[in-house]
Amino acid sequence: MEKAIYDTSSLINAYKQRKRLTGYTTIFNIVEFPKILDFKLTVLYPSKSDYNLAIKLSKDVLRIGKPLPAIDIIVAAMALNRNMKLVTSDKHFTVIREIRQDFKLYIE
Repeated sequence: MEKAIYDTSSLINAYKQRKRLTGYTTIFNIVEFPKILDFKLTVLYPSKSDYNLAIKLSKDVLRIGKPLPAIDIIVAAMALNRNMKLVTSDKHFTVIREIRQDFKLYIE
């Protein structure tokens, strides 16, 4: 089974629907929506390599004229560096696939 990092949008939806989730999220998602601590997901913290990749991704999406919010870029970098699927309902993450075909994304 492929490991998944849940983004805030999917976590909010799951919380509202009282779904049970297993997997991972980031510290940024906890800060944005602390109620998701009820899910008991494993919380990931960004590393230096995540920030380095995020800078590269940010430059690449800016070059194609499709910038993303900084936190979303870092979350995408964390998923890429860990070879994990990002689960979200935010379609703007599809721009990462334009620059990185290895980006695993599931849009709910």
